[in-house]
Amino acid sequence: MIRQAALSVLATPPVLAVLRRRALKDDPVTILCYHTLAPDTGGADGWTALRAGDFRAQLSYLRRAYDIVDLETALEGSPEGGRGRRPRAVLTFDDGDRGLHAHLLPILRETPVPVTIYVATEQIEEGRPFWFDRVVNALQGAGEIEVGDLGRFRLPGGGGKAQWAAIRPILQALKATPPADRERLADLVVAQGGPAPSPALGPMTKDQLADLAAHDGVTIGAHSHGHELLDQIPLAAAEASVARSRDALRDWTGQEVRHFAFPNGNHSAALRDMVMRLGFASAAILEERTAPRGCDPFALPRLSVGRYDDATRLKLRLVGI
Repeated sequence: MIRQAALSVLATPPVLAVLRRRALKDDPVTILCYHTLAPDTGGADGWTALRAGDFRAQLSYLRRAYDIVDLETALEGSPEGGRGRRPRAVLTFDDGDRGLHAHLLPILRETPVPVTIYVATEQIEEGRPFWFDRVVNALQGAGEIEVGDLGRFRLPGGGGKAQWAAIRPILQALKATPPADRERLADLVVAQGGPAPSPALGPMTKDQLADLAAHDGVTIGAHSHGHELLDQIPLAAAEASVARSRDALRDWTGQEVRHFAFPNGNHSAALRDMVMRLGFASAAILEERTAPRGCDPFALPRLSVGRYDDATRLKLRLVGI
């Protein structure tokens, strides 16, 4: 309660204005990382599935407080140092979930803003959700599961932050396992879980992706083929995955694919050099900070925004609190 009261004080207009001036004085670009949008009622309850109504409210605030620009414009920088103009924000989405076609596209038709969507292509090609979405789909209810040597996990049920707090350690434990074991362990989790919610987390079709990509203001970026954690596999395999996703997206959408995002934000100097060598203009990572002027375009930091960020929390995260 004390923490919530302190956050409420920090989010009051006079205090927030001071925090904004401090955070934005050097004209950084605020790059936000979303994943998918979900219906306001029903569907999967998990961090990555932001309710469409909540996104509309966030978008309304962002449009009042920022100039929402495309990634290419953000990369051009500000020769005047940003004096006399509003701060800039970039909206990005990762993975390629079907909720982007079902919920984001109608919002973009009503409120045209530029977005970049980083798509991992294997789940679209195969029509099967990635392991992490299958796990979240399966763990919506209460119960206990045993995940091999990773141990037992208890799920409270009921959705919301408490449920996510129980699911997240399972996902983190699976990410830390060797890639060869991860799919097997994820299937073990799914076998012990319940039925998937409706609508479940899962990929767009190729036709839905092409429909979304054809909308003015939508830029399609690559996100690897199999959403591999690229620093956990040989560099040659990582390069093959990134190139495969770029080529598939080019074929499916007719767009040049100039931008890349590292799955889970995992990156290294060798991986950044590899992405540059493949001809991309930028690569995005995940870090809780804005992108300063002159930052490495192949390590663009992004702030992750999820289902449990209420309006107060989002405003404070935008200013580094």
